[in-house]
Amino acid sequence: IYSSLQSSEGETMNASGTSEVSLKPQPLFHEANPLLGRLSIDKTFHGDLAATSTGEMLSARTSVENSAGYVAIETVSGTLHGRKGTFVLQHSS
Repeated sequence: IYSSLQSSEGETMNASGTSEVSLKPQPLFHEANPLLGRLSIDKTFHGDLAATSTGEMLSARTSVENSAGYVAIETVSGTLHGRKGTFVLQHSS
């Protein structure tokens, strides 16, 4: 399910639909650390946004149970409300 989007003209639009996500573990560039992770992102969007995306996610856990964080960047290409194009999503949590 998606939510509100803002167009380049500043107009707020709503989009809804579903997505399928595939996350695949990737090797880290530095020494292996069991608390760090790197994943590839492949996603397909269905609904108002008909698109695919690819990206990368970095994550970190701590020794405290249920304590973690991640950042991700993905490039989305497809059609939204009849407009074709590409945009980038930035995630953090």
